[in-house]
Amino acid sequence: MARWVKITIEDIASYQAGAIVKALESKAKYSDAQENPLEVAIERITARIRSDVKSGGFSVDVDDSKVPGELTAEAVALIVEFAKPRLMQKLSADEVNLANAARARLDKIAEGKIKPSLPDNPEPAAVSVQASGGCQLVRPARGVPQRGDYNGM
Repeated sequence: MARWVKITIEDIASYQAGAIVKALESKAKYSDAQENPLEVAIERITARIRSDVKSGGFSVDVDDSKVPGELTAEAVALIVEFAKPRLMQKLSADEVNLANAARARLDKIAEGKIKPSLPDNPEPAAVSVQASGGCQLVRPARGVPQRGDYNGM
């Protein structure tokens, strides 16, 4: 069984009533040319989860569409929170609580307090590391400075 999984529309349908998923796929679209709002929500929430995992210093899977399997419920809660307002419906109190709990858990991962499962096919380290892009502090030479240390100044 894979430790990292791809969130699907079926996962959302099993979390919510299938009628909401069907409504999001049909009624929430302004035109036929517009993308399915659930697919957009899945893509954005997946990117957020992967970003939080990277921020915590953990490696992610090479496949950009995969998240740690243990975060499936959190991903679905955030996807529903993201997509349901497109139907002009308010989130229930339970949905709000689940989304808040999901954000709190992702924040702990980003802080490095919770370690997600290892990816099945991890990105190379050079790709996973987020570079700061800032300056580096260079330590001065040890010992007493000599006249030669200041040549060229």
